[in-house]
Amino acid sequence: DNLAHRGVGEGMPARAISARDAASRLLRRATARRLPVDHAPPSSPPSPSSLRKDLDARDLLMLGVGGVIGGGVFVLTGAAAHDHAGPAVLISYLVASATSAVTGLCYTEFACEAPVAGSSYVYVSMCFGEFAGFLCGCNLGLELTISAAAVARGWTSYVATLFRAPPDALRVRVGGPSLRGGDTSDYASDASSGGVALDLPAAFVVAFITCVLVCGMKDTARFNTVVTAVSLAVIAFVLIAGGAVVDADNWRPFAPNGVDGVLTGASVVFFSFVGFDTVATCAEECADPGRDLPVGILGSLGVCAALYAAMCLVVTGMTPYSDIDVEAPFAVAFKTRGMGWAESVISLGALAAITTALLSSLMGQPRVYMVMARDGLLPKWFAKVHPRFGTPANASAFTGVTTGALALVVDIETLAELVSIGTLAVFGSVCASLLVWRHAPPPGAADERDADGTSGYGTNGENGARFAATTRALALVASCVAFGASHRAWSLGYGGNVLPTLCAVASAICAVCVTASFHLLERRNEPTKGFKTPFVPYVPALGVAACTQLVFSLGPPAWVRFGAYTALCAGFYAVRGLVGDRLGWWEDSFGDGFDSAVGGA
Repeated sequence: DNLAHRGVGEGMPARAISARDAASRLLRRATARRLPVDHAPPSSPPSPSSLRKDLDARDLLMLGVGGVIGGGVFVLTGAAAHDHAGPAVLISYLVASATSAVTGLCYTEFACEAPVAGSSYVYVSMCFGEFAGFLCGCNLGLELTISAAAVARGWTSYVATLFRAPPDALRVRVGGPSLRGGDTSDYASDASSGGVALDLPAAFVVAFITCVLVCGMKDTARFNTVVTAVSLAVIAFVLIAGGAVVDADNWRPFAPNGVDGVLTGASVVFFSFVGFDTVATCAEECADPGRDLPVGILGSLGVCAALYAAMCLVVTGMTPYSDIDVEAPFAVAFKTRGMGWAESVISLGALAAITTALLSSLMGQPRVYMVMARDGLLPKWFAKVHPRFGTPANASAFTGVTTGALALVVDIETLAELVSIGTLAVFGSVCASLLVWRHAPPPGAADERDADGTSGYGTNGENGARFAATTRALALVASCVAFGASHRAWSLGYGGNVLPTLCAVASAICAVCVTASFHLLERRNEPTKGFKTPFVPYVPALGVAACTQLVFSLGPPAWVRFGAYTALCAGFYAVRGLVGDRLGWWEDSFGDGFDSAVGGA
């Protein structure tokens, strides 16, 4: 059946293999492009391992809007404006939304062509191989876990302000000075004092949303629609009431930290748009993916970008950017303008928006883990679907526990910076994958196999086309990385002005030439299921460039954390592969049921 086909077979191979053979098979598996399988096609009867197709276009649109809007406006706007961009946080949001829109086009085409749960993990595996897909899956899981934890901590801040208490009043300090008399000055120095602020309400709300998700997607969608409607009503109130007291003088200076501040702010608030990719993880549960997914992904991005722009103008017009509260910017802004009666309304709307954002993140994680478990990359336990509710119950329980623990102890600023760089890397990988997908033969094609029937590098034209598309995509990524590094060096004054400028110009020229060279390749995979990304190869190339530039706008600590986490995931993959192949754990998933072709290390 399909579950065995995806590598979650019941039998165990009889023989183990040598270490040398295990290493060879690991290399083949790592570079093998996986053909996605629709685990529950509409024409087939439901199986115990199938997700129910309960979602329509309205459900997906509201899930996307609810997932995106809470994570940005009500959590990160204050930090981005106060610490980085000032009133130009409006531009930061527009840059981030444009990058997300370009990436969203690529996601939408992939989701329609391969309507299975797993999102970027599936798409990158289709084009660059299982190892690259595994790294994207790990970063996607981290992205969703951290975004859920960060939003949960913001939820606690707004609960406190709802009851007219300081944002940190509900947190419990352990190992540092306590918060007495509402004094939160010591909390800001947590890092230096060595104290940890335990967020018990955040852990509680994560547990509650996890229970809601396990109980079925249709009821979850109804709950999300009601709560999202509440948050949209409050946003309308904020725009009307806040717009009436805007002081244009607060918009001067507009960009106190210049272009670098705007780009740094954009890289941070990019976290605000992670909700749209969660819609793609629900592709397997759509009744009509070709019709519903474009509405859910692109529609939610358009609605949220417009709301973000208006909300940024209001909050920076109400309060000087240097006085904006980092954790509860809107509620505190109304309070400082003498509109204390509105503070509770703002906090209620923020709670609603943050609740749906939390639901969206917690909904995506289990589906990624479930698909990776189907492929044999995680234990089979993660692939179990609840027989009554048709949801990935085990994976949901795991993500609820890990997210709740993270929300309990980690502060939001660290969470946001780490999730931003992982999200950017995943989004850029999906854009590069679309370039390969359009110009390479499908994975698993008969003419991609060697004479003995195994996947391998042949000498035929199909393998040459795959190699040409893959090398061009990797060259584009390398050119964009070189440009981002050169711009970063120039902004920090390394090497003077001449050398970084020359390197940046040369890198930009290379990127343009590589992008144009895709026109020399034959189109081999045109979309057939309802959506087509326009202006290929330029739109995906722009997505790669934008994501790379935003990565370099983050500080070195974020790069180090990302590199360490990626290295840890790569080490796990190698150990899992070597041990698993020697003991025969991966035989089923790499045998007849694994349609693959070697490509794109």
